[in-house]
Amino acid sequence: MRRYLMAGGLGLCLVLGACGEAELQRGEAYVAPSEALQERETFGETNPSELPANQRAALVYAYAVTAIALYRAGETDAAAVHAGKLDASANRGLVVGLDTMGFDPAVLAAVAASPQDETALAGAEAMLAALRPNAAGSVKETTEFLMRSLATEYERGADAGTISDPEAYQTAYGCAVTARDIVAAQDDEAYGDLRLELELLVRMWPGRGPLATSTPAPDSEMALALSNVKLALAGLP
Repeated sequence: MRRYLMAGGLGLCLVLGACGEAELQRGEAYVAPSEALQERETFGETNPSELPANQRAALVYAYAVTAIALYRAGETDAAAVHAGKLDASANRGLVVGLDTMGFDPAVLAAVAASPQDETALAGAEAMLAALRPNAAGSVKETTEFLMRSLATEYERGADAGTISDPEAYQTAYGCAVTARDIVAAQDDEAYGDLRLELELLVRMWPGRGPLATSTPAPDSEMALALSNVKLALAGLP
């Protein structure tokens, strides 16, 4: 079964790490930290069963939204990989109890059986809409969690302008979309800057989704986008 998501990573994830908020300015170029600092900032792997329910729901949302995007794009084999992460028989620690929060694996199974059926796809979108508020939790904390996960997966998935691990590259996309969707659903005007930065972050992937044939954004551009998200998060009350 797929490896567990890490709670942090090197390079990109350090943008979201311990450096002081006042030291980071919007649009500031990313400078790679020292190897020693990278090691200090690396977190251990996180078992999904140990995460709060809303963060597990956020990961489920990320996997599901990635699968749906890939099904829509005709990438059925890649989509099945992400949908398979939501199989309770293989990953019960992730999905246990989420049926009470809006997650319905049967909906994704219907899409897998007929990927171009708009009725099935609409059902999957409705399921995500029901799951989304339960995945939000503390919006700031959930967004930070998703950004750390995204940074780890993107570092694993993209290297020097090429996709080195399609599954990781695609999972990073799912994390970005999940954060964007959660924040977009908030009514408070205080989230305006964060909404904008997350929308720009999602646009680092092609409009059709995280296709394996995509040309990924360079690490420096992704780091800059993540730093801008971090600044917007710091501005929340």
